[in-house]
Amino acid sequence: MKTNRVVKLLLFLVGFSLLIALIYRVGFPEIIRVISGAKPHLIFLGILVYLLVILTRSLKWFLLTRIIENKINYRQFVPFYLVNSLMGNLTPFKSGEAVTPFLFKKYLKIPVGQGFSIVILDRFFELMIFIIILVSAIFYILNSGIQNNLILSVFRGVFIALFLLLAILIILLISKRITLKMARLFRLKFIEKELDVFYNTLSLFKNKKAYQFIIPLTIVAWFLEISAHYLVFSSVFSVSFTHVAVAQIIAAAVIFVTFIPGGVGISEVSMVSTLGLLGYPFVSITSGAILTRLFLTGTVLVTGLAGSLLIRGRTYFIP
Repeated sequence: MKTNRVVKLLLFLVGFSLLIALIYRVGFPEIIRVISGAKPHLIFLGILVYLLVILTRSLKWFLLTRIIENKINYRQFVPFYLVNSLMGNLTPFKSGEAVTPFLFKKYLKIPVGQGFSIVILDRFFELMIFIIILVSAIFYILNSGIQNNLILSVFRGVFIALFLLLAILIILLISKRITLKMARLFRLKFIEKELDVFYNTLSLFKNKKAYQFIIPLTIVAWFLEISAHYLVFSSVFSVSFTHVAVAQIIAAAVIFVTFIPGGVGISEVSMVSTLGLLGYPFVSITSGAILTRLFLTGTVLVTGLAGSLLIRGRTYFIP
């Protein structure tokens, strides 16, 4: 556990160093000059849209939870998702979401296995939509006349990592036998009971046709997330929605490969590099990337802390 924390800290320091290096390269006074001319109303709209992203994804989780426990109301559930969103955004590949099933068990009396079924099912469909958007983004880049062997190598690595993860998720979803064998191989026999609960819950989701709301809500959430970034970038300079979408999805893929917590530094470098390849001024895109970090990540931080306070301040019990 201690080693894991040290690794996360080192990865965070690497990302933070990249962010400092990016700011140093542009020049702090230049960034302040550009940011001071940003349009506040577009930043405010970006924050509002990002709040809609959080609410849309929380609605998706709520509907899945209601299939398991229909006595839970949305207002009661939202604080848990706000904490989940914060933990996911501050850890490599949203690994912090693994804490949420234990919160469900403690406060909502939902078994851990059922809680993990929500997380894994959501991750599966998020990854499916993400891969579709990523393929489209790479196709767009490759048809924009950009020739860069390093970028192509990074893309290949991203594809391999994503499809490996997708294969693991598919195995988890369709093969209880293989998953149990893997658990025994790694001496995790203590979770076999939870795995039984997990697979029974997946069957329940299938019978209730949960995919009918998971897929559209996932697509809407991605569209809103890209829109929020677009609005914040537009507060600084004129930029194409498509270009922001391409840069953001590529940055998300790079974050996945590097495992840097919250994508600090690597996200900004990726966004700036992609938009730079598409012909935008370096100072402007760097300023836009820093603004999205400050305001959109700040929104996740504030809502996550609010959710934590709401959970601690109330007594939750579902009879």
